Amino acid sequence: MKKVVVPCSGIGKAFGAVSRETTHLLTQGMHSTDYRTVCLPLLMTDDTEARQVIEESEVYVVDGCPMKCASVVVKHAGGKPVMEIIVPKVLAVNKDHRPATVLDIGEGGRLLCEDIVRIIIERGGKDE
Repeated sequence: MKKVVVPCSGIGKAFGAVSRETTHLLTQGMHSTDYRTVCLPLLMTDDTEARQVIEESEVYVVDGCPMKCASVVVKHAGGKPVMEIIVPKVLAVNKDHRPATVLDIGEGGRLLCEDIVRIIIERGGKDE
């Protein structure tokens, strides 16, 4: 089964930038053969192809805040996330991995992204 990572949009928010960078690490880095992403706005507009990808895949959602907008959109589009990660909850465990700013998440933000990647890979859909 395909694995799809969906980040929040969180424009103008450092945690949104972390969710997008995490997705980039999974889909463009050393795990690119295992993970892909789908455009969140396409899901919001009920794009047929994007919905099909979500419906036929293991979906991992990386939300930038407890409002979980990306998770809501994925579920509305027919997806059933196997894991929903909220960036601030991961930060609570690794307080030194705080992102700097929305424009440059800095070293702390990059470490936070790596923490989230590790959670997704190690737990493989077992949400805790």
